[in-house]
Amino acid sequence: MTEDVRERAWAAVHDALAELAGWAVGPCVYHGDGDLWHVTAVDLRPRGRQAKREAITATGATEVGALGALAALLEARQTSGR
Repeated sequence: MTEDVRERAWAAVHDALAELAGWAVGPCVYHGDGDLWHVTAVDLRPRGRQAKREAITATGATEVGALGALAALLEARQTSGR
């Protein structure tokens, strides 16, 4: 995988996040026990004292796969209007 491919995958996630005010994305993390990459986006807008934050986690066999899955999930959430 080239750095250019990785950068395009991150750009797709950030483009999707641009439409969701108050959201941020964490690092892409490799979990060797399942041979999967995980990446999570979290809604950081203020909530009530005990309220849980909404989070969307995606997985993939590669870092780029996980990022692509997260971008797709964020775009789906955006179109659902939630």
